Amino acid sequence: MWEEKRIGVVREVTNASLTVMLDENITSLSKKIGKKVYFIGQIGTYVLIPVGQMLVLGMVSELKKGDFHEQGTIVQRFLMTIIPIGTLKKGRFESGVSVLPTADVPVYLLEDKDLKAAFATFQKFNFSIGQLSLFETERAHLDPNRFFGKHVAVLGSSGAGKSCTVASLLQKVVELPDTNVVILDVHNEYRNAFPEGCQHFDIAALELPYWLMNFDEMVEMFVDPRDENATTIISTLQDLVFASKKAANPRLANIITVDSPVYFDLNEVRARMQFFDTEKITGLPGGGKEGPHFGKFTRFLVRLTSMINDPRYAFMFKPRVCIDSESAKGLLTMVFGLDGKSKITIMDMSGIPFDIVNTIVGLIARIAFDFNFWNPHRRDLPILLVFEEAHNYLSVSSKGSTSARLTVERIAKEGRKYGVSCMIVSQRPSEISETILSQCNNFLILRLLNPMDQSYMRRLVPETFTGLDTVIPTLRQGEAIIVGDSAPMPMRVQIDLPNPPPASADIFFFDKWKKKGAETNASDVLERWWNQLKT
Repeated sequence: MWEEKRIGVVREVTNASLTVMLDENITSLSKKIGKKVYFIGQIGTYVLIPVGQMLVLGMVSELKKGDFHEQGTIVQRFLMTIIPIGTLKKGRFESGVSVLPTADVPVYLLEDKDLKAAFATFQKFNFSIGQLSLFETERAHLDPNRFFGKHVAVLGSSGAGKSCTVASLLQKVVELPDTNVVILDVHNEYRNAFPEGCQHFDIAALELPYWLMNFDEMVEMFVDPRDENATTIISTLQDLVFASKKAANPRLANIITVDSPVYFDLNEVRARMQFFDTEKITGLPGGGKEGPHFGKFTRFLVRLTSMINDPRYAFMFKPRVCIDSESAKGLLTMVFGLDGKSKITIMDMSGIPFDIVNTIVGLIARIAFDFNFWNPHRRDLPILLVFEEAHNYLSVSSKGSTSARLTVERIAKEGRKYGVSCMIVSQRPSEISETILSQCNNFLILRLLNPMDQSYMRRLVPETFTGLDTVIPTLRQGEAIIVGDSAPMPMRVQIDLPNPPPASADIFFFDKWKKKGAETNASDVLERWWNQLKT
């Protein structure tokens, strides 16, 4: 039986790959075993190589044809490059290879039943995300504990199917009794995908009060670092915020810090800064004398006053419900679904000013981390944070605000200890902080067309990814290469379609142009624009 599965012998061995010469009788690169025809040498397919009492499972990363001398004549033979990825011993699969095959060892095709053995350990979780692209009858099974608990990156060019992939993955866990996911949705795509078990918050309508920010976030939002008086502004602001927090929270006055998430009166702080900025000391010879901070806070006050009075920022600076420290309890209960009313919380950020998206993302992420940091039952409340369009706010090169990147970098390095995990979703992985992506243990790589992004991924993922990287530009929509701790081996998978899908489908311009559609009324659009009414 093994002889009919034989396809060649090992010719060369290195520390990372094997070169296999196919047998001379293989000319069509296909072999029929039983009733099924198996294709030989396709990138991403698997082979078995015996080593003692175990079988090394390898993945094809390259196929070529070369000339060789045999008994004084030149013959053409096929050569395959194989990447060892695991071992099968007594029907049980283990990742990693401790003993490599030697030269002249026979190489065999991997049948469907052999693949079932490799997946057997992972099938017990009953968490399948799609169909193996090269095996028509086999599902792709993952270890969901390692998948959701060890940061994951979903990466692909625009239109490759990222939003559908994320929706499909989360739909598989939304029905579980205690799921806890927070999606930071930049384009309001996911509401349609979760008609049940989900709560949707338009952040522009939801109150996210300024006093939940820590002091670093306040400085980043309020203080222009180019201001020559920035150092004085920061030290004065710190003293005033700290004093205001103590005054507003007498029960906690002895333990409060400037970073404590408790209420304080920002208008009171602004008034004090205004006083210092215009202060004159009277009763001195020669008339009034300018105070020590006279005129130093003017630019800061203009910036702060502009934000406070801007209706786009009302959700932060004009709260109607979150007007004392106790109100934070209800807000966090709602956001993290602690009342049992939802499993997935969608934070719709499409209506907030673009210039503070970074700050808001950083604030929500830090609150999630700090909440579980102080939560004695954190092991019972693991939280998955989904960062959509992550390249917009997690880039090292981005100018201005850095709070989101620094916060997510901390979560990437320390979050799993406190039950907080990240899902990074992006079409431009090369723009995302390498500190964040290097901490991801699982990658779902959809079609990537940009050469810089492709090169970046080769540096980040394990060596077992070698070979599969060549097919990334040719992947179908919704098809992904899966690499990481949660997968038994690198896999090429057609991800299940979400039902219902997110609101991320392309608009078919030509089809729309071919036929008359609904009339667009400029007056109606402007009224919606003026009143900030989205569909």
